[in-house]
Amino acid sequence: MQKEFERSEAQESLLSIVEAFRQMRTVLARQRVGNYLILWGLVDFAGYILTEILRDFGKYEFINFSWMVLIGFGLIGTFVITLKMIKRTRAYFPEGFYIGLIWLSLVLYGLIIWAIIKMGETRLSEIQVSLLWLNFAMLGFVLIGIFLGVEIAVIGVAVSVFSILSAVFLSEFFNISMALLCLLAFVGGGLYINKKWDIKK
Repeated sequence: MQKEFERSEAQESLLSIVEAFRQMRTVLARQRVGNYLILWGLVDFAGYILTEILRDFGKYEFINFSWMVLIGFGLIGTFVITLKMIKRTRAYFPEGFYIGLIWLSLVLYGLIIWAIIKMGETRLSEIQVSLLWLNFAMLGFVLIGIFLGVEIAVIGVAVSVFSILSAVFLSEFFNISMALLCLLAFVGGGLYINKKWDIKK
């Protein structure tokens, strides 16, 4: 009887150790989430700066192309960061599948709404188009913040509020103000999240 009790106790201890290692891998996988924010903050910063430069030189036809190229680099960077995190920790995000569905849904419904707008006679300005897509992305930040941490949701809400304020009160300097906002909110927020979620603390 005593041997069975000791065996059961040993099994429970082993399971506890395995669970502790699993949780440690999960924490390690999550702690560099800020890298995604830093990457996309730099992408957005470059995009808004390039937009302003191209507008100044009257090269409007290159604006969409420059954004597509930058977004392509951002997607490649996201893939590389994810692979490095998985390789380093040998763990996936437990919520990764659902987060992927959130972004996929946002992109899909964003395209649907964009198609509906294009079907009508209403023509959106450059600032309105920027606000539309940016705030769809920020909705994703808020939803993901529900899974991973309130800091990400706060960044999403803050960027939405300040982007609208910039459009209303700083329309002449919208691209510059948005570039600085992305640099501060995403890059600064990413560095803060990496530091706060660092398990060394």
